Amino acid sequence: MRLPSLKRFWTDLSGGVAFETVIIFPILTWAWIGSFAFFDAYRVYNTSVKATFTVADLLARQDEWIYDSDIAGYGNMLGAMIRDHDGITMRVTQIFRDTDGNYQVDWSEGTGGLFDYTTANIATFEDQLPDMATGERVILVESFIEYEPAFNVGLNDLTFENFTLTRPRYANQVPYREGVRPTT
Repeated sequence: MRLPSLKRFWTDLSGGVAFETVIIFPILTWAWIGSFAFFDAYRVYNTSVKATFTVADLLARQDEWIYDSDIAGYGNMLGAMIRDHDGITMRVTQIFRDTDGNYQVDWSEGTGGLFDYTTANIATFEDQLPDMATGERVILVESFIEYEPAFNVGLNDLTFENFTLTRPRYANQVPYREGVRPTT
């Protein structure tokens, strides 16, 4: 008598769909949440690149004096373009190539506690600078965006670092003064 009921149990397919759902549903849920987390990280990275290029382009078009307060404002604008992210810092540096072919820092200003570059610091990133003509200047905009994934799906906390160089558009250089822009 036992053998037919055991045979009937093995051949019965009435609970197959529920059993498959119990196995597959967690996998599908994890895949959906994981794709959201990876897509969000890619969105933040892509937006950070575009926002850094935008700030660099705006700075390159300046032909009037810019001040520390202006750089801080550009840093706030960078944060607004990236949306809803804390931990955004930025550094702006104008680099000059002298008649000896050496790079020199005209001025540098960092936000969020970043140190300002000096001519002595150029050696740390000189290999990333383009070949420039004597007397030419470039503006370097670096942004550092801290990213923490919304879900723990194997994606660690990241810092997106962007290194953008552009030439001044309307003048040989972007003039800079320390301090706060005076009101007129």
